[in-house]
Amino acid sequence: MTNDEEPIELLMPSAAMQPVLSDLRAALVRLGDVKTRSAPRVWDNIDFEGTAANIARFTLWTEGWDEGVIPAGDVNAASDVGHRLSTELEIMSPDDLEERFRVIVDGAPVTRLYRRISDAQTVSRLMKDTMALGWSGFDMLALSPAEQETMRRRRMFVDAFRNDFDWTRLRALELSQSAALLEAALYVEMVQPADIERLRRRIAGEAIARYASWTAFARALLCARTFCSLRDGALSTRSRIAEDEARITALLSGPWQAAWPRIAS
Repeated sequence: MTNDEEPIELLMPSAAMQPVLSDLRAALVRLGDVKTRSAPRVWDNIDFEGTAANIARFTLWTEGWDEGVIPAGDVNAASDVGHRLSTELEIMSPDDLEERFRVIVDGAPVTRLYRRISDAQTVSRLMKDTMALGWSGFDMLALSPAEQETMRRRRMFVDAFRNDFDWTRLRALELSQSAALLEAALYVEMVQPADIERLRRRIAGEAIARYASWTAFARALLCARTFCSLRDGALSTRSRIAEDEARITALLSGPWQAAWPRIAS
């Protein structure tokens, strides 16, 4: 395979990676069989806020909130959410929230990494160094042996799916993560709905433009999560695929049965 003028070195799946890829392909087929609805909408009549809140559900579920819903009026939940925002993410104000939102949406750490791995002509180039995203931007860091193994697994993933999809599919996870961030801030009343309306519109608008249905969005999420999970090894990733498929299937049969907004022609 070539990229522009230079040939691309393809990394074949290792014995440990082959079951990971098989599990993912099988899960994607099963998810593809779940039927969801779409409905034509005039742009000005789209429920961007509701769509963004629904997009957040998957990430909220992975953060420990069953079915992607933070219990209303729960003092302990409010404490947990507030602690995560302030301590883990260092978000203590609406300005901090928007800055972190931009790091995810505009910084695009997942899709940026995927593109870098995909675009590298040789595997050896990926082993030399990597880009780490911090508050001040990207820094170049040397790869440790463990990081080199993660990079190899991710290159195997990218090469295995080169003919199936590109980096744009993984954008679903960044959209869900940023949407979940907004829902968390809203829950602890750091912001009001009007304060984040334009950010919700940004998330929902891009999702609607990129994906044709909740089913397509769901399959994209599973691909992105699998790519990210490879840092924890092949066995852990296989378990994560099963867990995520169960969550996604439940969402597809529940809240994601709501019609996906389709731009009316």
